[in-house]
Amino acid sequence: MRVETKLKIAAACIIVFMSGIALVSHFLAASVTRVMEELDTTTTREREYGVLLNYLSDAEAAQRGYVITGRQEFLVPYYDALRALPSLKQALAADKIPAAERKALEEIARLSETKVAYMRDVVRVRSAQGGVAAGALVDTGRGKQYMDRLRVLIGTQEAAYRRYRTTLRDELAARSRLAANVSSVATVIDIVLLVLMGAVGSNALSQRRKAEQHANEVSRQLRLTADMAERRNVQLQSGGEMLHALELAETLDEGAQIVALYFGQLLPALSGSMYLYRHSRDVLERKATWGSASDPDVVEPLDCWALRKGAQHFTLGNEGTLTCRHVAQAGSRLPRICLPLVTQGNVIGFITAEGMALGQDDSATERTWILQLGEQVALALSNVQLRASLRHQSVIDPLTQLYNRRYLDETLKRELARAERRDVPLALIMLDLDHFKRVNDTFGHEAGDLLLRHVGRVLLQSIRGSDVACRYGGEELVVLLPDCTLEIAASRAERLRQDIRALNLTVNKDVLSPPPRSAWPRSRSMATAPSR
Repeated sequence: MRVETKLKIAAACIIVFMSGIALVSHFLAASVTRVMEELDTTTTREREYGVLLNYLSDAEAAQRGYVITGRQEFLVPYYDALRALPSLKQALAADKIPAAERKALEEIARLSETKVAYMRDVVRVRSAQGGVAAGALVDTGRGKQYMDRLRVLIGTQEAAYRRYRTTLRDELAARSRLAANVSSVATVIDIVLLVLMGAVGSNALSQRRKAEQHANEVSRQLRLTADMAERRNVQLQSGGEMLHALELAETLDEGAQIVALYFGQLLPALSGSMYLYRHSRDVLERKATWGSASDPDVVEPLDCWALRKGAQHFTLGNEGTLTCRHVAQAGSRLPRICLPLVTQGNVIGFITAEGMALGQDDSATERTWILQLGEQVALALSNVQLRASLRHQSVIDPLTQLYNRRYLDETLKRELARAERRDVPLALIMLDLDHFKRVNDTFGHEAGDLLLRHVGRVLLQSIRGSDVACRYGGEELVVLLPDCTLEIAASRAERLRQDIRALNLTVNKDVLSPPPRSAWPRSRSMATAPSR
């Protein structure tokens, strides 16, 4: 067989092999993207089931509070839950789901309606006939039966989605390993083909130079393809780890640090920062930085062209190009891309990255990868924000901004165990505002709410960072004091009593004067020390 024919056959084999590697990489990337999208959908539905159960639990707790006390303010969470339940159930039923889950969802919807109707009956009876009749209706146990059944049904769906999410993560890891193995095999075959081409080329000196040039070019393309596939596999694996870590983040600040850590690994040739809106949405604050970026700490929305356009903005850093004002403040001349973080049509911030790698001829692939990362990060941070908001709403009393009783129950168990384990004292101050009903009857419930808000502010301003101030119920407040002796707790209780007595509030031009000494608010302190 002629040397030219052998070279042509070898070149054809390399071309076929490179095409196969490209197709395999494409299909692997597409399958990984599909698995990640399915993982996001699974996480969203699991969270929606949890929110549905939380709303039902909040409504039931509010109804019980109203039955016990007869106070309308206890019904605020009840009405909030009733308003939110229809849209949440509609969202759960809107997606394409298996027949088994749809049947379970229909049962959940039916039980939810039955539970809501029962709670409405209890509230109506309590309002019309009083606490005894409502208590009799509650004692039938129907509400508990409905709620127990709902917990079982919703818990079953949540468990099924958790198992499915584990399966998806295993599938994602398996595909990543397969891609790595394909890359390794491609490298080995590349070396074998190069050796064969060298052997064939040595038989014809007159054609060796041309054959070597052809072989080197094919080898370079093959190495570039293998390197690109290997790099993309590493990026996909690290991106999956980042998204999994963001699923476990508790706050936006923690999520920002996770993004900075993984962006430094995913984009090693670039530096950048991530900005998020303040709660007031007037400016954006820099929450994370990776590499050697020197971006400003605070950026106004109009300082970034990406935020103005609602889309990515790329500049090479040359004069005569449209440059963001925050880039001019940093004094950077490097190629830069700014990418808004958009989720469900809402902009929560933006990511900016710079580096010479963005100015190269093949930088379009890098910018596309950054765009994909930005979309995933925006969705993950939106989920973190939603989880933090739900957590805050579940443990904070909306009137006083103190922790609620549920949080106190959880914290007290933990602090008692810690005090016993470390053999240190633990103090508890209970405060009761005397004649609070007289304030409501004389000045109205608005005055009572105003008084509770100011008392809560006094507590928040007077406690240590390790202390826990809670609203126990009504006008009863609790302050938990770790590592505090009985004597110190009594002194702090007296100081709190004096600060509360010193309050001088005005409601509709009427002054809430301090009550006589006999009506001062009582404060009781209890200090416990673990048994030795």
